Order: sequence, then structure tokens, then C-alpha cells
Amino acid sequence: MHLLILAASEWTAFGMTVTDWVALLTFLGTIIGLLIGAIKMIDALRNAIDDLNKTVKDMNEANARRDADYQKLSEHLAKHDRAFIKDEERIAELFRLIRNGGSNDGKN
Repeated sequence: MHLLILAASEWTAFGMTVTDWVALLTFLGTIIGLLIGAIKMIDALRNAIDDLNKTVKDMNEANARRDADYQKLSEHLAKHDRAFIKDEERIAELFRLIRNGGSNDGKN
């Protein structure tokens, strides 16, 4: 058995021993494993960025809808403000009529 181990340690190919080949294969395996890990991490990051982009797009669309709703509400409120001003003017006119005994010119 010791002869087999001794013979294997002295075997050479392309000027490298078995120990050199094992070290080289271990190094290459580590590099390949790191590359696979990096590719998986990059893919996960790409998916996260895609999700973030979709979320930002959805938020922008929601903001646009909110702005449109706000504009409609502002226009509706302005319409009621104009009606309120007219009503206030009419009420003031009626109070003047009541104070003046039914005359609108204020002389009676």
C-alpha cells in the first residue's frame, strides 16, 4: 500500500506531480464555485432591481392618479366656493331687504 502512495506521489504529467494536480483542480473548483455563486447573486440582485423598478413605476402611476383626483376635487371645490359666494351675497341682500322694510334702495 505504501508503494502505491509513494508511486502516486512521484507520478508526473506535464511536469506536475499528483499533489500539484490536486492543488490545481482544487483551485479551479474553487474559482468555478465562486463564479457560480457570483452569477446567482447577480441574478438575485437583478430580480430585486426589477421588483424595485416595478414598485417605482406603480408608485408613479398612483401619484399621477392622485394628482388627477386632486385636480378634480379642487375644481369641484372651486365650483362650490363660487356658489357659496353667490349664496352669501344673496343672503346679505335679503338681510338688507329685511332691515330696510322691503325696499332694496336703502332709502325707506
